[in-house]
Amino acid sequence: VRGAGAHAAPPPVVSACISRRGPRCLEPRRTAKMAPKRKLGRHSFFDAPALLAFLEKGLGVGKADTAERHRRTIQAAAVAAADRGLRGVDLSSIPNLPGFAREGLCNEFALFTSTVESVQVSIDGTSKFVIKLIDGHRIESVLMRHDNGRNTLCVSSQIGCKMGCTFCATGTLGELGNLTSGEILEQLAHARGFVVAGEMEKRKKKKDDVIKKTQYDAVPVGVSAAHTINTVAQTAVTNVVFMGMGEPLNNFHAVISCIGPMSDARVFAVAKSRITVSTVGVVPKMIQLTTEFPEVRLALSLHAPNQTLREAIVPTATAYPLAKIMGALDFYLQAGSRSRTRAMIEYCVLGGVNDTTELARELGQLLLGKDVIINLIPFNPTDTPMGHTPPTPEAVQAMQVVLAQPPFNHRTTVRKEMGQDIAGACGQLALRAGASGGLSTNAANAGDVEDIAGSGFGVRKVPLSGKGSVVSGKGSVVSARTSASTSVASTSAQTGHEMKTPTQTKTQTPTKTKTKTKTPQSVVFAVAALNATAAAAFAALAFATAWKAGAYLEWFQETTHEEL
Repeated sequence: VRGAGAHAAPPPVVSACISRRGPRCLEPRRTAKMAPKRKLGRHSFFDAPALLAFLEKGLGVGKADTAERHRRTIQAAAVAAADRGLRGVDLSSIPNLPGFAREGLCNEFALFTSTVESVQVSIDGTSKFVIKLIDGHRIESVLMRHDNGRNTLCVSSQIGCKMGCTFCATGTLGELGNLTSGEILEQLAHARGFVVAGEMEKRKKKKDDVIKKTQYDAVPVGVSAAHTINTVAQTAVTNVVFMGMGEPLNNFHAVISCIGPMSDARVFAVAKSRITVSTVGVVPKMIQLTTEFPEVRLALSLHAPNQTLREAIVPTATAYPLAKIMGALDFYLQAGSRSRTRAMIEYCVLGGVNDTTELARELGQLLLGKDVIINLIPFNPTDTPMGHTPPTPEAVQAMQVVLAQPPFNHRTTVRKEMGQDIAGACGQLALRAGASGGLSTNAANAGDVEDIAGSGFGVRKVPLSGKGSVVSGKGSVVSARTSASTSVASTSAQTGHEMKTPTQTKTQTPTKTKTKTKTPQSVVFAVAALNATAAAAFAALAFATAWKAGAYLEWFQETTHEEL
């Protein structure tokens, strides 16, 4: 037990259970069906548990601290290699690495076990990655860039999802497998590498254009490429949200194993307070996450203010009653550190189901006195069998007014959805088994749990090969959506057809626009001074020429003293 979580007692619904059955009662009482096991080959250098186990085995008993130190060093080198676009880690450059590690790591570990099949970039810079895993499955992550310098990556934690939310196409598919901690962190490494490659390409192009125009001052002088890569990589991803495919707390071990390297200043350097984990309400794991990582933020997908309605919308809600979920939420809020104070409550508004002002009052009362942000998400049409319909704007607005005004005074936002015509809005993710054993999807959803203000954007395709061809598959439109709120819905990847693995990622704008370079003030002053000097010299030359001509033509006569 670490941090502020050690000072907060578990909620009554859990502490009573502990007194009777001990810590093991934190697990669900009924035997949960495990995610299908996957056949994997080599591990990734980003897989902290596997890397640590390898080092501890080679070092022997009592060397856990030494193994942990080497693990951090190796993963720091792996991140540096990934940022530079390398295909492997130079183990010879790592000091004090044991001999068995130098030999064995090359055989059992690889820098990446996944590949980026395609990238789609919206017109506002949001990037969507379709990633092929080592066993042929596909997942997706979304990188959202903001004007204030914050870049949020939405990562997937599972392949598919077993929670069965009736409004979400992904939730009807079932759980196809868990991701390893390495595969989760590889999404972060892929995103960082993509940003670095794009920035370096942009700077190279800018440098070439500047040299052609002789605008030398526009290029930084004396800055090494390595320093530039490090600078760009450090700000490539500033925030991470576990709001992609899957229920993160159903893959708890892999998710918490990511938080260490993710927040390590020597590795990915994303602060724990900038990591958000979303859950539909897995109570034991909510408490365990709060206890072990009190700085990590929590987002709760609620969708209903009472147990009966919630079971109709989220069938798996029968495992964890609403009262216990609220107890776990209170435990989280009480254990909050100064780095994070409130929780996000996500509420998908379904037309004719949960969109009345009466239910809004019930929701407001349920959350009364809790430091939360309520995010109302208007439903977007999907192919789910329940046949839900979107709510009217008036109904959503009425709910927002009820929640935001006394006696509740909840901070409430409404997510503005866009991209319904391309199945790119919240809940429209639809996966199906692909021919290669992977997954295929209709769309992606992207938003930012920390961002209140929304922005609209469309979608454009990005060439992924050196020849400039677009890697997207037949009819595979990967999109991103607009969010006017503080939350992220699940994301997905469309890969129903065989796709070529890109060897190089390169962003290309749809049209070329000619940009004007502002002339530096120093150049303006220098040119003005040269012009003035030239003008003065020309005037002096003209005067001298006129004087000589006058003397030659005897225009001037000398007068002597004698003549006077």
